[in-house]
Amino acid sequence: MEELIKMGQITNEKITEIFKMEFGAEVLSVERITDGYSHYMYAVEMDKEPLKSIIRFSNNIKEDVNLGKEKFVIDVLAGKGIPVPKIYAFHFPEKKEEGYMIMEFIEGERLDKIWVDLSKEEKIKITSKIGLFLKKLHCIEFDKFGNINEGGKINQDIDFKFRKEGEVSEVNVFARQFLVEHLKEFARLLSHKKISSEFASKVINYLVLNMDKIEYNGKPKFVHTDFTIDHLFVKKIKEDYEIVGLIDFEFAKAYAPEYDFIKLHRRGFFEDVELKKALVDSYGEINEKAVEIFRLMRDLSFAYVLLDSGSNEMADKVLKGVEEKLDL
Repeated sequence: MEELIKMGQITNEKITEIFKMEFGAEVLSVERITDGYSHYMYAVEMDKEPLKSIIRFSNNIKEDVNLGKEKFVIDVLAGKGIPVPKIYAFHFPEKKEEGYMIMEFIEGERLDKIWVDLSKEEKIKITSKIGLFLKKLHCIEFDKFGNINEGGKINQDIDFKFRKEGEVSEVNVFARQFLVEHLKEFARLLSHKKISSEFASKVINYLVLNMDKIEYNGKPKFVHTDFTIDHLFVKKIKEDYEIVGLIDFEFAKAYAPEYDFIKLHRRGFFEDVELKKALVDSYGEINEKAVEIFRLMRDLSFAYVLLDSGSNEMADKVLKGVEEKLDL
């Protein structure tokens, strides 16, 4: 199955075999879900409860993005009352490439699919609920900053040290972790030789000038890091929409909470005065400048991943947007 996953060619026969083994059920239909970039996912209908579910195969086996990491996160969030998919079956053998997870098919509407058709009043109400939802997520704390790994271990930057000879200058632990992670990804972008030395200098200068804006002294919080209306499911109950599900946890971190506002910032939630007010009123104070810096560095990381996948036109568009921000 490893080779099939690499080629993105999981067969219906293989899925049928898995469901027969896990549930003793006959598969009635299999539909490939093409949204997203990382995983191979299929909606499966069968002749036993649960009648419909999602099977997820991982395209990545690294401990900070694999299915073992996702299961840990889902279990933690479920224990805190966060609406996440139930896990019906989890197969994670030593040969991790052959793992899979069968999850609940969330009954509801994906928020991005209906957003454009909502009234302004409905958008404001949902935005208030998003703020409260994020506030609840960010009550989950960790002891260290870094990527959450399989089993819950935190993958923190550990630097080489000389023996102590004198006074050590003060370092903001979070800012260092953020810079180490994102400058490493910036180095990967530089290796594509797509940006000029002037562009690279602008990025470094921007970070140096804004270091104080990203210094965070609170406890490391659980952050989804891919928190977007694409990953939220809602259902209309009586007259109002309620959030009934959150999905996709492979990039979750123990981080500064503002990092979870990147995708909402991209969606224009901070440009719309009414939506921004609804978000801040329900969530509390948000360091918007930090969100802007996090977004810029995340966009650069996105550009290198696009280049690695051959999506050159999209990468050029992202880089052009970053350069426009640096020139402001």
